[in-house]
Amino acid sequence: MSPRRTGPLPRGGAALEALVRELTARERDTGSGARPIVAIGEQEPLERLAALDALDARAVVLERRGAWHGEWAELDPAALPDGPWTRTPTESARVARWSAARPIVLRGAVAARLAEFAGDVAAAHELHASLADSGALRRFVRERLTGEDERFAVLPRRAPPFDPERDLERVYVAAKPSAGVRGRKVQDLWLKSGWLSTFDGEDSLRVRVSFGREELDDESRDLLRHRLVAELAERCFPASALVADDPVIVPLVERCTRTRVLFTQHIAYWNSPGGGALFHHDAFPTDDDAALGPGQLGVAYVQLSGATAWIALSTDDLVRRIRAFGARLQAGELPWVRAQLFPKAKDLERFDALLADDAALANELALPGCGALCGLVNRGPEFTRELALHGHGMLLEAGDAILLPNHGLARTCMHSVFCASDAPAFSLSLAIRSDEEPA
Repeated sequence: MSPRRTGPLPRGGAALEALVRELTARERDTGSGARPIVAIGEQEPLERLAALDALDARAVVLERRGAWHGEWAELDPAALPDGPWTRTPTESARVARWSAARPIVLRGAVAARLAEFAGDVAAAHELHASLADSGALRRFVRERLTGEDERFAVLPRRAPPFDPERDLERVYVAAKPSAGVRGRKVQDLWLKSGWLSTFDGEDSLRVRVSFGREELDDESRDLLRHRLVAELAERCFPASALVADDPVIVPLVERCTRTRVLFTQHIAYWNSPGGGALFHHDAFPTDDDAALGPGQLGVAYVQLSGATAWIALSTDDLVRRIRAFGARLQAGELPWVRAQLFPKAKDLERFDALLADDAALANELALPGCGALCGLVNRGPEFTRELALHGHGMLLEAGDAILLPNHGLARTCMHSVFCASDAPAFSLSLAIRSDEEPA
């Protein structure tokens, strides 16, 4: 990254003034806590490029699975005049964002403690390099669980892959009750490694820690097993403590959720160049059922090495952006986008009907892969630029964290991820649940 500028905004005339106006536009989300992002098009005026250069902007190329989504420029807040980017959001503002299902970026949240876990991060990168080898995950888990307490035991149990195209290996683990505590022995904890996609040459990987039957038990409220998953994950990935024990993150999340929280269902991610995640959410159907008690309240994600570029916004905000973009298509703008997205008349008719109904748009986004809107929301660079223009783009570097609130299928935080490093970027994602027994 370019050195930080300490002086006032450099004089550059109309282009610099236009940049500041763009960053403070009325419809732009300026409260996430992220550093300011602007999109760079293929045919930008030289004056705008010169203004970005004068501000020491950091350029980030967005490419995922062979699809180019354009470029972003991340601006150094210290190089800009006073504005939202120079002020840390208040706790009450963050709580309000949580209530609205909008993302909360905590810049440098765990940066001061990263050195404590340097060995764990290095071991994680070594694991990534070997995960595709037969038995690699089992060897890693056995090594991490070796100890005198015998709390966890690796089981010989095997199972066919849940996703034959992407799954690599699943390791089952049993947990004994804590010493002096009565309780049942749990024998269906597991860790699973797999590819993020089947795209040729893209080696983004993940290791998920969970329990029970995959998919059928994903939304289980079994608090004992969620607690065991948290304990198992911290044994395998000790850097999880950067979130679970953080003196800022934990109180903030507990104020937002109004409950004592448990971080569980950990996923270790290695987003590699050209990789990442398409638009999705982390809500379950039962999260809408208040009678069952609190479900998955959200997700906390921490960047431990490298960098990732994100698009994150509430379902409501994404619905607004789709409606506005759809109106442009209906008005005849971007005809190539319209032709590529809706080659058949019936597809266009369905899209036009969705645009007229916000609830229908939200319901479609809640479907796996965003349903019929998959092609549009993952569209780059046109729609990606539209989202960045409205403040929904953000860059996470090592030490940064992001909170993704969830209030149910139709009111959650939608997000999409790109690798923004020249090498695999390591991170941890932790589900947020209540650690209190239901009444």
